[in-house]
Amino acid sequence: PVTSLTGVMGRLASGDNAVEVPAVDRGDEIGEMAKAVMVFKDAAIQKQRLESETSEARAAAEAERARNEAEKARKAEEDHVAIAELAAGLSALSDGDLTYRITAAFSPEAQRLKDDFNRTASQLQETMATISSAIDGMRNGTGEISQAADDLSRRTEQQAASLEQTAAALDEITATVKTTAEGAHKAQEVTSQARVGAEKSGAVVRDAVSAMAQIEKSSQQIGQIIGVIDEIAFQTNLLALNAGVEAARAGEAGKGFAVVASEVRALAQRSAEAAKEIKDLISTSTQQVDQGVDLVGQTGTALEKIVAQVAEITGLVTEIAASAREQSTGLGEVNSAVNQMDQVTQQNAAMVEQSTAASHNLAQEAEELARLVGKFRLGAQAGQPAARKVAVAANSSSPAPAAPARPQQPTARPALKSVATAGGQAAALLASQPADDGWEEF
Repeated sequence: PVTSLTGVMGRLASGDNAVEVPAVDRGDEIGEMAKAVMVFKDAAIQKQRLESETSEARAAAEAERARNEAEKARKAEEDHVAIAELAAGLSALSDGDLTYRITAAFSPEAQRLKDDFNRTASQLQETMATISSAIDGMRNGTGEISQAADDLSRRTEQQAASLEQTAAALDEITATVKTTAEGAHKAQEVTSQARVGAEKSGAVVRDAVSAMAQIEKSSQQIGQIIGVIDEIAFQTNLLALNAGVEAARAGEAGKGFAVVASEVRALAQRSAEAAKEIKDLISTSTQQVDQGVDLVGQTGTALEKIVAQVAEITGLVTEIAASAREQSTGLGEVNSAVNQMDQVTQQNAAMVEQSTAASHNLAQEAEELARLVGKFRLGAQAGQPAARKVAVAANSSSPAPAAPARPQQPTARPALKSVATAGGQAAALLASQPADDGWEEF
């Protein structure tokens, strides 16, 4: 049994794992040795199995590595092709060639890059074509704007100068009207005083007419009294004559009485003569009083007319004074408004000058944009749709014919403020507007 076990062990050592181990069922030392040999056999079988599995796993790993290397090489080649094409496309874009498109076949994983590049190039081409067409319209528009701004600046300066002269003349007119209003107010006061004086004079004349009427009445009464005195003198003369006749009849006894009768008759004659003279004077005085009454009456009538006319003149002067005050107030407001217009016009002149400078800067920016866009190659047909859009927009937004120039005005004073540089505004404006709206929206 020991020899058999030795042979089995030798065969196991030589790699023969199919050998049968004897005496495994024995319970002695030989059996124990057989069991130990059996353990060696099992270990050898296990080792062989493990080595086989390891070899298979190594072969599978090597095959997987080879496949991975091949896949990596393929992907590297595809990536190289994609990177080369993208580099060529980006180089063409950097050189301004927007017509470049990638035509090489890309891997499915990189196909999106190709599509995105071609779509981006197409959008850039269309956008730059639209911008180019818009810039052409913008250049024409900015030229017209610059010309219109220059004309508007000249007209605004002329208007500012004219308005300044108008404001100065209106200041003088306002001062004159104010002086006229003050003079009319003084004339109103004077005519009011004249009307009061005329009314007082009319009252005095009416009193004089009344007094003259009283004088005429008194003269008539004096004439009546003189008539009585003349009658008394006549009767006294008759009595004296009768007394003389009776004294003559009496003879010597009547001489003294005859002397008295003679004196009485002489006195009666003198009284009659004095009464006649007084009557003549009274008659003359009455005639003169009548003439005075007529003249005073005419004077009263004239003064009444004068009072009425002075009252009418006072009313007219009052209306003139009120109108003058209203005109002075209105001209003051107009003067204030014209002064405000003058200030606003001066501010407008400054703003127009700023707009003129901005339009010139915008024209320069448009030229610069046209120069920059001219660096791109857009193709023969890329810009036609955009050009048509810009042409339609330009036709729909064509400005109305300019108004004929007004006559040359005096030289305007310079504007109030200088104009700041407007560089960069055109680019910002273009970037903020949609491409389809173009010059019309601007």
